[in-house]
Amino acid sequence: MNFIKGTDGAGAATPLRNSVLSSASLFMILSVSLFTISHGIVRGIGTEIHPFEIAFTTNLFSFAVFLPWLVRTRFRPLKTSHLNSHWVRAVFNVGAICGWYYALTLTPLADAVALSLMGPLVVTLGAVLFLGETARLRRWIAMAIGVTGALLIIQPGFQSFSMGYGFVLLSLVCTAGSRLMTKQLTHSTTPAANGALLALLQIPITISLAVFVWQWPDVIQVSLMIMVGVLAGGAYYALTFAYNRAEVGALEPLNFIRLIIASLIGYFIFNENIDIWTWIGGAVIVCSTTYVAHREAANRRNT
Repeated sequence: MNFIKGTDGAGAATPLRNSVLSSASLFMILSVSLFTISHGIVRGIGTEIHPFEIAFTTNLFSFAVFLPWLVRTRFRPLKTSHLNSHWVRAVFNVGAICGWYYALTLTPLADAVALSLMGPLVVTLGAVLFLGETARLRRWIAMAIGVTGALLIIQPGFQSFSMGYGFVLLSLVCTAGSRLMTKQLTHSTTPAANGALLALLQIPITISLAVFVWQWPDVIQVSLMIMVGVLAGGAYYALTFAYNRAEVGALEPLNFIRLIIASLIGYFIFNENIDIWTWIGGAVIVCSTTYVAHREAANRRNT
């Protein structure tokens, strides 16, 4: 999607275009802020409640958001001829959520968030390998630079490899699989129906995992898990609004705010000190993902 094309005779952006970009940027900042705060909450309760149980509980409340709409439409949007594909996507997404929640319990918050910024690059690589999308040399170089940023964070050979990093990488791969499946399913299912089906199908998958580790949460823990679901829902809404108003490439640099917020939460709440290489690696990854997003937007405009 492109910016609103309002320019003066010299090609400069009009106030309308600047206003649209500003509003999109504000919603992007709101989105990354809500996401990161929710991750901080999971980091806090993950030492007391198993990640599988957190995944089930938050997913249950996420599906509840769709219920009024589904009741009003008599659940017709849930009818699909591609149910098997939706199940595969749900499995991928559960793997992404559980892997991410595990990572948050094992890894400093800022490290996990910085490494997760690799997400768009993993999705791009998956599209090239499995959907037949083409990637020119510049995109391959950008992805290689992003991997370099990840290595700066992990520092293999210079420190013991944290299992938390492994779970972040697992989450990234599963997220890429889920997003690639979503890309295919958008041709036959509306975005709202896609979201409702995903939330619904994740319930039996997550409960089958959570039942083996279940412990009854107290009132505070339940409240915090509900808050995670609400924050995540608000973050997704704000992100959708931002991407509807401006190109992904223009908004991608704002993802660095996630690292800033995660660092503040980690330092003041969890007494975590952030390594300088986390900042450098995160900056390298954001630059790489921004370039890839710009190139993809340019390719869409030229087709």
